[in-house]
Amino acid sequence: MRPLSAITGWAWRTPLGDGVDAVVGRMLAGERAAQPNPVFDAGSYPCRLAAAIPGAPRPSKHRKFVKRMGLWGMEVAGEALAQSGARGAGERLGLFCGYGGLRAHWDDLMPVLAGQEGDGSAIDAWDRGFKLLHPFWMLFHLSNNAHALLSIDIGARGDGITTGGANAGAQALEAAIAALAAGSIDTALVFAYDSLVEPETVLSLGASGAATSAALESLTAPYDERAGGIVPGEAAAAVVLERAADAGDRALALVEARACADGEGGWPNPSTLAGAIADMAEGVDVIDGAAIALPDRDAAERAALSEVLGARAILLATSASTGALGGAGAVVQAIALASFLRRGLLPPIAGLSRPSPGPLSPLARAESTVARKALGISAGMPGLAGALRVEIP
Repeated sequence: MRPLSAITGWAWRTPLGDGVDAVVGRMLAGERAAQPNPVFDAGSYPCRLAAAIPGAPRPSKHRKFVKRMGLWGMEVAGEALAQSGARGAGERLGLFCGYGGLRAHWDDLMPVLAGQEGDGSAIDAWDRGFKLLHPFWMLFHLSNNAHALLSIDIGARGDGITTGGANAGAQALEAAIAALAAGSIDTALVFAYDSLVEPETVLSLGASGAATSAALESLTAPYDERAGGIVPGEAAAAVVLERAADAGDRALALVEARACADGEGGWPNPSTLAGAIADMAEGVDVIDGAAIALPDRDAAERAALSEVLGARAILLATSASTGALGGAGAVVQAIALASFLRRGLLPPIAGLSRPSPGPLSPLARAESTVARKALGISAGMPGLAGALRVEIP
């Protein structure tokens, strides 16, 4: 087992709000952020609900090169670093970014393509619409643009990486923890962001059957016997990591992480999820599940996890409150789980009224706890999984 790293600072932007304490309070109250998609008119889409971050990023000189999710990612990274009191700087400060996916936004492309002839000759393509593209359009889509600009802003010249995919946050955490353990840096700033609420992702999730087709008034929860799919969400989150011995009493929590894939075209196999936590599960009986929200998948996940944790472990689903968060999910889970444990309270699965039968105990009401350790897992396509273990000192 790799030594755990200490979290010494954190911040996020979520569909339930900005402040960590305020959002955790809303989760403990069983609130959920799902609503009719506020980003665009999704009335004709297979999924009409979304959990979007309210408001807009603060004004930034980087808005010419970075879209709103990247700007939020940079915001929370700066806030977490300021909170931490970490001493690492320059070559001893590493920056690790988890970016959910490189996607060309339809809002940019549709006006460009609407007037094209489509015969492959590209005659007058510029005048027919390509001139509408922003001069820095390609820069908007660089996967590491936020990473690069933030590293300049904070003077981070140490080890680092930009990861991608639905488990990008878990990859970034794992890489940062490894760098700290190897001694290549003294402080790791990990930030992750992703959005599943834009037209291109909502259509894909709906077509695959992953996203719910329910109206808000009939929306069910993961691990409910009537579960009907995820609610697309979005988030930006950041944590500062240090070696536990360096953090001392500044440690908010201890964390380790895993990321893996199994080659499946859709959701990862339940055995992959169980395997991801296998060497982190000792002494843990609380887990925040992948919460795919499809009855067969949920049942298979619970059966696989119970082989590792035992049948009586407590099952949470933070994504029932926030929506599915893609590549940002693991970092949000780290902050949320640590906050629950520090308060001695576990949240209900928002909207859970008819838990499906099976092993593990889906939590329908908030409960007090003496647990000091918890696991979180996340799943994404194609065949991607993330896992983490959080402890409070």
